[in-house]
Amino acid sequence: MSSKVAQANITDAVKDLRFRWERARTEWDDAASKRFEKDILAPLEPMVVAAIKALEHVNELMIQVRRECEDHGKD
Repeated sequence: MSSKVAQANITDAVKDLRFRWERARTEWDDAASKRFEKDILAPLEPMVVAAIKALEHVNELMIQVRRECEDHGKD
């Protein structure tokens, strides 16, 4: 799987999670749901952003490696 595909999959999964959480909150609104949101969902956001940034960096490195390998093969 390419880093771009992984990035898209993570983005789609987070969008789906947000959608499902909003639906769940209409039925589940108590102390446990608030704790779940605070302890599980809220910390997830920065981790996802970091993962996407890391995948972008991996993609940039792969482009650079391919370019350098192509240039090296022309020598």
